[in-house]
Amino acid sequence: MPEDPYEKATARFWAKFADEKCIFGAWGACCAEGEEKEKAIESAIESFKFLEKQIEGKKFFSGEQIGYLDLVLGWIPFYLNVMEEVGDMKLVDAERFPLLHEWSQNFSETPLIKECSPARDKLVNYFTASLSYLRSLEAKKQ
Repeated sequence: MPEDPYEKATARFWAKFADEKCIFGAWGACCAEGEEKEKAIESAIESFKFLEKQIEGKKFFSGEQIGYLDLVLGWIPFYLNVMEEVGDMKLVDAERFPLLHEWSQNFSETPLIKECSPARDKLVNYFTASLSYLRSLEAKKQ
């Protein structure tokens, strides 16, 4: 965490924003279908635009080294592309979000992060099973 109280509060704000708007937005878009899916995708993309602005001019959200916010957002390079695959959608790509894409590459290629990263095939299996389970619950309601 940053030492400065204002910077610490700002990091916490963006961490909460990322949890409530970005990850839930991406998961909502992954799970939705039809017109609801299109709206969820648009909403998630709008949220990621705010993160794109936060990384501008920096290698990591915390500057030149990985910090608190980078760790909070560490799901993006590993989980997001799996959610996109399982949900048959695209939210963040190099063309639309070049700064987030570059950050994602820098973050995921850091040796310690790379060493601790989850296996992609396990993530795909997990998200596929989760989505199937949620859809089966929806089918039972109808």
